[in-house]
Amino acid sequence: MQTPLCARLGLDVPIVQAPMAGGWTTPELVAAVCNAGGLGMLAAARLSLEQLRGQIDAVRRLTTRPFGVNFLLAAPGAAPADASGMQRVLDAGRAQRGLAPGSAALALPPSALAAQFELACDARVPVVGFAMGDPAPLVPRAQAAGAFVIAMATSVAEARRLEAGGVDAIVAQGSEAGGHRSCLEPPGDTAPPLIGTMALLPQVVDAVRVPVIATGGLMDGRGVLAALVLGAQAAQLGTRFLLALEAGTFPAYRQRLIEADETDTVVTRALTGWPARAVRNSVVRAVEAAGEPPLGWPYQALAAEDLYRAAIISGDADWAPLLAGQGLRLARGVSSAAEIVAALKAEIAAGAERLGAGFR
Repeated sequence: MQTPLCARLGLDVPIVQAPMAGGWTTPELVAAVCNAGGLGMLAAARLSLEQLRGQIDAVRRLTTRPFGVNFLLAAPGAAPADASGMQRVLDAGRAQRGLAPGSAALALPPSALAAQFELACDARVPVVGFAMGDPAPLVPRAQAAGAFVIAMATSVAEARRLEAGGVDAIVAQGSEAGGHRSCLEPPGDTAPPLIGTMALLPQVVDAVRVPVIATGGLMDGRGVLAALVLGAQAAQLGTRFLLALEAGTFPAYRQRLIEADETDTVVTRALTGWPARAVRNSVVRAVEAAGEPPLGWPYQALAAEDLYRAAIISGDADWAPLLAGQGLRLARGVSSAAEIVAALKAEIAAGAERLGAGFR
């Protein structure tokens, strides 16, 4: 199961755990994936500088193996002059939770991105990842600190741009992927690229010289093996690891992932203002039926922040963001990260053996 990328990063299996912001990607999950032979990735988004420092330190207490930190680069759009219309839509969920109506005035806190990035470099984190933007200005600093730099693309043109910017590897994000579409430029009012993993991956592999990591709808060893056959040197899985015991996923979120199927997700701006694939629930339906567009990135998430927090605390999966990919019928019960990696490894080996037998 060794690929050149595995050898470069010191991995035993070509498995990358996707960095998922929101509290789901815990240090315990990252370290468990690393200890099982894969690459665990922390998500820096929505953490304070001190929280990120604490998580890096925690991972290093739990594993001696390489791990990574991922950054979201998308800059905020223009602040809405008046968010009252969207807040009235979200107030339906607030009423169920006993929350006060949302404020019409929204103000983003200062960004911690620059300080977080410097922290990761100073801490000599082995792998630094980027999504939702072009990291070219940051790549030399990260590489000078000894980091292996990966970045995400949703099209061949984006992959070529990332390679020209000096990244060491590219994550090819198929349209089946859960979470935000990782466009290098803000998608504006246009639809983001929605190219399926099986179509996108071999085209990116052929277009660039750096290693390619596949992501999007991959839930078991069969998907990983297919990605390897198409030229990927590793596969990144997110939704599967939301079901790991070590993940911070709240119980109702886990249960919805187990019960949902491939038709239950949608690419929507309803949750954060940026296109993201998530399970369609009450908050998605309410915003999409509102008759007015969601607020821009990340003001839609800021407007709903109190509602999301209260829903998560109370275990309400209807009014919380449930990011997830399309491979939901392949979701299994909750198990440890080590068991997930072991199952993936066995499934890859079994699939390879079947292929070999079929072609002999």
